[in-house]
Order: sequence, then structure tokens, then C-alpha cells
Amino acid sequence: MEICSSIIVLDPKDNSREILKSYLEELGFSDKIKLFADYNEGIREIKENPENLIVFIDITDCSEESFAAIEEVKLFTSKIVITSSDYSTNSIVRAMRLGAKEFLPKPVLKEDLQRILSIFLQHGEEQEDTASKIITIYSNKGGIGKTTIAVNLALELAKTTKDKVALVDLNLQLGDISTFLNLNPAFDVSYVIKNLIDKRDETLLKAFEKYKNTSMYVLADPSYIEQSESITPQQITELFKTLKRVFPYIVVDMSSNIDPNSLKILDLSDWIMFTTIVNIPAIRNSQRCLNLFKSRRYPSDKVKIIINRYMENDEIKIEDIETTLGEKIYWKVPNNYFSIMDSINKGVTVSEINSNSNIANSFRDLASKVSDDIVEMAITKYRI
Repeated sequence: MEICSSIIVLDPKDNSREILKSYLEELGFSDKIKLFADYNEGIREIKENPENLIVFIDITDCSEESFAAIEEVKLFTSKIVITSSDYSTNSIVRAMRLGAKEFLPKPVLKEDLQRILSIFLQHGEEQEDTASKIITIYSNKGGIGKTTIAVNLALELAKTTKDKVALVDLNLQLGDISTFLNLNPAFDVSYVIKNLIDKRDETLLKAFEKYKNTSMYVLADPSYIEQSESITPQQITELFKTLKRVFPYIVVDMSSNIDPNSLKILDLSDWIMFTTIVNIPAIRNSQRCLNLFKSRRYPSDKVKIIINRYMENDEIKIEDIETTLGEKIYWKVPNNYFSIMDSINKGVTVSEINSNSNIANSFRDLASKVSDDIVEMAITKYRI
């Protein structure tokens, strides 16, 4: 059990402060509770005693003061819970982007409060219910551009959310992420699987290559093919458990093959961003793959279809593709051959080539949509 020195409640409403205090006392935290009706007073207390804090911040009125409090508190703790009797998505998404980790709806229920405290105070497998998401970029046909999408989405997620994002190359025999980003990492996924699964979070992070001055961390594919051949589905399961302990977002690039390891990656992913292009063979291949997903009984919201190299004047229209596949298109990445090839050849992301290009804007907007949709899914259960 992790030590918690103080639980700070910032809430201008007397009644809700007292309700939260009452539940916290019943849960055994009587000597740790500090209540503040004034945000500034609470922040002063946090600055004076910043160690091992859990902070509850009410945003019911959506005041700028409450949002500013989240930004300040994030400098001292990542364990921030927002409370609100207004369940509108926009305010909750904004608070999450500023640094809040959990949402507690009002009127507060004791079991919801207990669940959140257990997430913050427990280690290991008991943290599996956290908001950490595995987002796998997949295509059942090579040459579609999934590595480009994985690399650029991961970086833009890191920029958008300000959270740690793991970019993991699980194309175990022919991975390209290190090449795309001009990296020469000291460690790879094989080393992590064999040596670091049970290690402390700080040790695990050292095996990742941090990309420049961002919060994106890269884990490369195995250096030798024989290393990849020894990796098992069970090891992939343990790898994902370990990564979810450290990273709020895990973006995975994988091979186009269907084998036991690939199926395990797909099964364990929270989202599969299935990538295709607009031509008849690719669409037919997509139909086969979607049928595979259905046979494995994946939830309907698990698979997101991405159209890569999209051109407005294509003969085949998006509506035709949606009708053929029986699924809505989640995102369209515009065709910009020269920017993509320039970024690959220089070993950087497209935003570093031209941050104002149509494709850089597309990846930026995609990251915003992904992070917003993940937050919205997390709060759906609280809606009336």
C-alpha cells in the first residue's frame, strides 16, 4: 500500500465538502483530510506540504479559477480527482487535459470514492482499472502506412495530453520505428520482456528511448530475428500489464501477419485503429479482417477504421466504403506523399517537417479526437 500523507479537498460548497469528509472518515482517512472552500488557500497548503497528496477539485461551476487550480496542483501531484454535478463532456475533457486523472460525479457515492482511492493507493495488477489505453495501429496488408500513423499519432498524443506515451514496436521481425525516428536505442522489447517485467517503474523507463524533449518514449523491436522468435503470447500479456502500470497511453505498431503473437496483441488492445487505403483490393482485404474481428467477438467500439492517403477526388467515396464494410470511418489521413517521404528520410515526424501542413494538422486533430473520445468513454457510465 502506497503512503498518502494528505487528502486535500478544494470545493466552495459546504455540503459537498462535508459529504466527502464523512465518506473519507468512514474509509479510515480521518487524520489525513484537509478541506478548503477557497482554491487559493488550498493551493498554498499544497505548496507548503507537497508530498504524497491526493487532491479533489470541484469544477461544477466551470470557473476559470477551478481549471487554473488543476494546472497548479499538477506541479505537485498527478493524483487529481475532479468532482462535478455537471456531467457535460467539454468541461471534463478540459479538466483531464489540464492534468486531472479521475472524475467523481456528484452526488458522490461511497463506492465510487473507494474505487478511486484504491486506484491511487494500490500497486501492480490492481491498477488494471486505470485509464491506461493500448491503441494498436494495424493493417492486414503491408505498405498501407501504419508505422507512419503510429509514430505521428504517438507524438501528437504526447503533445496534446502532456502525459507519458509509450510507442512500442511489436512488428517483431521487421520493425521500422527506430528508422522512422532516427534512433539507435540501447534496449529493445526483447530485453524488457526478459529482464524488466518485475522491476520498478524508474528502471523500466530507462529501457525506453525518450524522443527529444517530449513525453513520448520509444521501445524498439528486437535487434535480431532469432530474439523475436522466442517471444510468446504470455510474455506479451506480461509486457502490456507492465506498460499499463507506467504509461497512460500505449501506441503499438505491429506486423500484418496473423499468428499467435499478433492475435494476442489485438485481443489485449483497448482500441484497434485498423488502417486501409481507398482501392478495391484494400477494401476487400479490410472486409476479411473485420470478419476476423467479429469472429473474435470484439466490442463494436474497439475497432476504429482509418483511411490513409485519402484524396477528396477519389472515385470511391467514403460513403461507398462505409456501406461495403458496414462500419463508419473514424478518421481520414490526407495524402501528402512529399511530406511523408521527407519526414521518413530525415528521421523525424511530419510536424517537424512542416507543422502547418495538412497532414501535420490531421495527426494533431486525430490525437485530440482520440484523447477526447477516451475521456468521454470513461465518463459515459456517469451520465443520467
